[in-house]
Amino acid sequence: MLGLVVYQDGALKIEELPKPQINEYQALVETLSCGICNGTDFKIIHGNFKGFDTYPAVLGHESVGRVVEVGSKVTSFKIGDLVLRSILEKVEAERYHSGWGSFAEYSVVGDYKAMERDGKTDYFDIYLAQQIVPPELDANQATMLITLKEVLSGLERFGLAEKTSLLIHGAGPVGLSMVSHAKLKGAGPIVVSEPHAGRRERAQRLGADVVLDPGQSDFSSKAKEVAPEGFDLVIDAVGINELMTESLKLVKFNGKVGIYGISAVTNTNLDWEKAPYNWVLQFVQWPTFSDEAAVHERVLDLVRTGAIDLADFVTHVVPLEDFQKGFDLVSSQEGVKVVVQIKQ
Repeated sequence: MLGLVVYQDGALKIEELPKPQINEYQALVETLSCGICNGTDFKIIHGNFKGFDTYPAVLGHESVGRVVEVGSKVTSFKIGDLVLRSILEKVEAERYHSGWGSFAEYSVVGDYKAMERDGKTDYFDIYLAQQIVPPELDANQATMLITLKEVLSGLERFGLAEKTSLLIHGAGPVGLSMVSHAKLKGAGPIVVSEPHAGRRERAQRLGADVVLDPGQSDFSSKAKEVAPEGFDLVIDAVGINELMTESLKLVKFNGKVGIYGISAVTNTNLDWEKAPYNWVLQFVQWPTFSDEAAVHERVLDLVRTGAIDLADFVTHVVPLEDFQKGFDLVSSQEGVKVVVQIKQ
């Protein structure tokens, strides 16, 4: 099978890989599509994803695929199911490692419920989020479900509620997902800070009350016009450490600065001279797979009812052989959620 491999120098290559072999608790998945993660995938490529140093690695973790074979003890999946987050737990060759490995023609899901019934609890926690999606969904668009689930579980850990005043730094797939979920929860006012004009326009369409260019000289004063006492919650959705200090200038007394985006730099000089006396700094950079799984049906209901349209996020689909075009679209910010179609 073919898969997209990243090397330590950042080079990306399509290479022939061994097809995964499943055990009795696993199902084999033919990967249909995989979204390019603006954060994790690029940090692995650039060699600055915290805790990851095993190269060459098969890249990708936002997959949608179809089950084509099931192990003898699998009961949670059946042949033909459309599933999220199939991965390569390992690559059956000494040369390669797994960077989750979803940019490959075949991958694996595990039936943790069947394992637990048999007293086995030593499974990968990602099994919890390997879930079935409705067959009528377009596989390319369905890749966006993963981001929407991660973001909803993250917002709930930040304590987002009705009437929470909110400022979001960034309007990529994560920031736009935050806008959608916050609007549906009745939060507001919702302000988005985003330098890219096209993304600002998209954020407004998805429910932001005010969108601002952080490069404008009066950015802070414009934001304060919306929330004169400061915002209940200010979120960095992109992973730029300097935004912590900028956020502290905009948060209200007893408010919260939430750090969702993962920075390549793991230290910063934090200046709270212009912050209120009381505030909370909370990092939610790894929404757990159990949290993600818990909101699965809620996100599907939002899609089924039309409250969220996946097409609002997925802007480009490229075939596997044109993967570089997809990564370029993300780098240039011309694309929002860019999907690599692995099977036509």
